[in-house]
Amino acid sequence: MAHSIGPLKLADGVLPRHVYTYFFACFVSIGMFTYLTAMTPYILRVNLGLDQGSFGRVSGDLQFWHELVALSVIGWWGAMSDRFGRRSIYIVGFAILVVAYSIYAFATSVPQLLAFRLLFAFGIAAISALLSAVGADYPAEESRGKFTGLSFLLNGLGAVIFFMFLTKLPEIYAGNGASELWAGRYAYLTVASIALIASIVMFGLKPGRPDNVKANKKHVPVSTLMAEGFKAGRNPRIAVSYLSSLAARADMAIITLFLILWVQNASVGAGMSAAQAAAKAGMTVGIAQAIGIFWAPLFGVIADRIDRLSLLIFGFSLAAIGYFWIGTQEDILSTAAIPALLCMGIGQSSTILAANVILGQEAPADIRGSAFGMQAVFGAIGILLLSSIGGRLYDTFGPHAPFYTIAGANGLVAVVGLIVRGNEIRTGSRNNREQTVPISP
Repeated sequence: MAHSIGPLKLADGVLPRHVYTYFFACFVSIGMFTYLTAMTPYILRVNLGLDQGSFGRVSGDLQFWHELVALSVIGWWGAMSDRFGRRSIYIVGFAILVVAYSIYAFATSVPQLLAFRLLFAFGIAAISALLSAVGADYPAEESRGKFTGLSFLLNGLGAVIFFMFLTKLPEIYAGNGASELWAGRYAYLTVASIALIASIVMFGLKPGRPDNVKANKKHVPVSTLMAEGFKAGRNPRIAVSYLSSLAARADMAIITLFLILWVQNASVGAGMSAAQAAAKAGMTVGIAQAIGIFWAPLFGVIADRIDRLSLLIFGFSLAAIGYFWIGTQEDILSTAAIPALLCMGIGQSSTILAANVILGQEAPADIRGSAFGMQAVFGAIGILLLSSIGGRLYDTFGPHAPFYTIAGANGLVAVVGLIVRGNEIRTGSRNNREQTVPISP
């Protein structure tokens, strides 16, 4: 029996309580992913006492190794969810974050910080793969765009709360008598408690393996499921969605890594304390994320009305403009930078939403978790490349350089999408948004 929540039509067997649990995961996940990264400059400055001139390199290297771990396991997590069920993997992922957040701010050296960061990456990989896969499992096809748009609205709302309010926790704890060192530790422990709550709430997800996974998949090796996710890329649209993830996931990383680093360094240079700089960075990123709250539902409605490859081209074109505009800013702390931040926020939410919607439509139902896991693998590669190269560009050429780089990457995805769409129109192989391109055996 098919249920619905207002205008959202749900897939067979999915109950409203399963969806509400997933929406809670959407609300906390993105903020949970990015808070640790966002506060890392605070840790480098206060806990480790590093020179500001090395922040770009150290932050980039931490992100590089983070993504290397994610790249190694994220496809595996997606395939595991096809075999053992989404709920179990979600619970484990949030439980790992409880531990990671509890210990991260107690690091006393860069190697120790890196070790804690790798544990964090392992948990994030599980949740990241599941966030997309469950979002593809739960809606009926006619509501996929609206469902994804609402999911991203909750992503954005949660991210705004984390950035605009929880980044103020060190300042709040310091104002109540804690030292800067312990103020940061208390902030991380607070977020660890949120992860613990999320792990418990995830018991409300639909139990068991997804209904669309064939019974004979139960004993298929995880390596085979991962290979099937890779082979799904024979469908040109799935291949474009995988390519788009290279830039779309890197978009998120550049905001939480290099924009925050840029704002925090500029704030300290303007005479603010480390806690005040962290709060200012959270407020700045919150502006970019807030616009996504209002944009995502509209983009979701558009997604159900136009060809979804055309939607992807549109989204990545917006992102290219936004990141290039940010790169032209001379004073990232000035109000003159706000329009560019808003444009960047619209573009960033558009890219991830467009990539997920097209893959949700195109991926074969019985390997959907594997396909989304593979998409996440490509995303990890994108973040890995950007974090390694971007950190050195940041320290060598200034904070503008990483933004020009990601603007170019988004523009490249839009061009590839145009080529594929043009070929479809020319050959008549794709005439409407509901048709799917079969995967050759």
